[in-house]
Amino acid sequence: MAQVQYQPRIVYGTPPQLDWSPERLYTLWWTDEVLRYALSAMPEPTKAIVFSSKTQQELRDSLRLIDTRIAQLEERLKQLGRVSLEVEKDLYGARVSRKLVVWRNFPIRQLPIEILMAVFRYVVGSVPGPFEANHTRRSLTATCRHFREVAIADQSLWNSFWLLDVYPWQQSLAFLDRAGTSPLDIRFGDKEHLIRSRKEYPPLTVAHLDHLLNALLPKVSQIRKLVTRFESIELVEHFMKRFATAGPPTLLERYEVHRTSKPYLLPSEQANSPIPISVHPTPKLRWLSLDGVSIDFAKLHPTNFQIIELRRMCIQSCPTTQRFSEMLHTSPALYRLALWAAGPTHRPVAGAQRVKMSNLRELIIGDVNCAFSINMLEHIHAPRLVALTIVHVGGPDCSQLLSMMTGMFPELQLLSLSRLKIPTSDESMRAVVLWLESMPRIKMLKVVDVKRTILDYWTQWQTDAYLRSWREKNGGRELVRPVLLPNLEYLHFNEQAAGDEISVLTTARQAIGRPFKTAYTPDFHLKTIPAEELEKIRDSVGALEIIDGLKSTPVELDIHRDMAGTVDKSLQVQAPF
Repeated sequence: MAQVQYQPRIVYGTPPQLDWSPERLYTLWWTDEVLRYALSAMPEPTKAIVFSSKTQQELRDSLRLIDTRIAQLEERLKQLGRVSLEVEKDLYGARVSRKLVVWRNFPIRQLPIEILMAVFRYVVGSVPGPFEANHTRRSLTATCRHFREVAIADQSLWNSFWLLDVYPWQQSLAFLDRAGTSPLDIRFGDKEHLIRSRKEYPPLTVAHLDHLLNALLPKVSQIRKLVTRFESIELVEHFMKRFATAGPPTLLERYEVHRTSKPYLLPSEQANSPIPISVHPTPKLRWLSLDGVSIDFAKLHPTNFQIIELRRMCIQSCPTTQRFSEMLHTSPALYRLALWAAGPTHRPVAGAQRVKMSNLRELIIGDVNCAFSINMLEHIHAPRLVALTIVHVGGPDCSQLLSMMTGMFPELQLLSLSRLKIPTSDESMRAVVLWLESMPRIKMLKVVDVKRTILDYWTQWQTDAYLRSWREKNGGRELVRPVLLPNLEYLHFNEQAAGDEISVLTTARQAIGRPFKTAYTPDFHLKTIPAEELEKIRDSVGALEIIDGLKSTPVELDIHRDMAGTVDKSLQVQAPF
């Protein structure tokens, strides 16, 4: 029976609460994650701790005492001749204490300035999130006068930050000032402070936003990455208009604008007067992401995009077929294309040919109907696509879309399907099976709320439709019945409703001798799976692993890392993963 893989974070409980062997506890006690937990549980040093020659001698004395204690505990283990949970726990505490004493005794302030700067950059860059990064910057400047002088003098320590305070943004504008003339990576919006603080503040107004833009836009030529997120359409438009005329964004590589409010699609009245990214050229723009907003695509300066993400646009605000093709033609480095309730307007151009996208590795299509999806795909030729996501493609029957994609992506390894509808019929089944047959390298399947009919098609390894297609290529001679998707080894499932049990797929793959090596599901979904269904899944896969929320699985990360290494190196493509 497959076992659920427990996450290392569980070891934070006290030893008697852990239903594990002492050997397993012993192994986990020495991990970096547990050491980080020990550090995070310690109180911050107070002003009462003043480092002096006397303090240094005290630390050395402490170190000698700890070394003696460690030697005694290690000798105790030898005398016992077995694993002792109590002794192991004491030994762990002593070793952690020793590390802390050594760190406190290290003469870091005697390091050359350039090395200390490198240490500070590593510290700020290695923290897990923006709140922690801002806190770490403040801590560096509050530790001592020398640290403060070194930190403030290093512009690159302040040039990448997330505005998490509120009007008048005293902290963020101080960061902006300390960034000096270095390239800027900035993220801000009208609700960013709520992510962690959960405090209510007066809503952001246009006047408040102007206060921020008056400080930021004089440095428009330094902005390298800009990510904004607004709930108000008024604020979105005001920001876009001011940025468009602020000056030449000569360093701009990434431009993201998100509108988080309803309506879902950009209202058509906003589409009647589109705003350009900038009235000036954007020669270095590589990443364009628009969500619930649009731009004047007719005034978009030619550039070699690496990532294009268009979401939630009304049809009037979408780029025309001709303009979309031009964007693809000028972007041989395009690596990721995400079209979510957006895409080229459906106005066929006579004699138009597909654009060959040799470096396109990831394609996302979502929240559109089948005809619109087919129109999107008619623009591209991406034979080396590795990851494909299809989400909520509307219409009663998507088999026509699958037939159109048959043979398009022979190197696909990661397929994600969500809320896809396909009727039960021999013709639809044949379309699905032939589509899957054309992608034999698929390694991982991700499904969200996929219906039983589709799960059944995945198990059609002896169907008439499959064998007919096989005989068409190999003649009428007797053949060993082929296995559909021979390289499929990993499964990620979520939000499967009653009647659409994922065990239909896992048990079928097991029956043909090709079980999944690992099946993944989020922790929040695990709670909704009936015990009987969960037992079927565990019995039919190599391992069932529970992942934290919607985090990517190790297999997905490996696929993305590997495919990033397959692009044309001369184009200097920077993958988002």
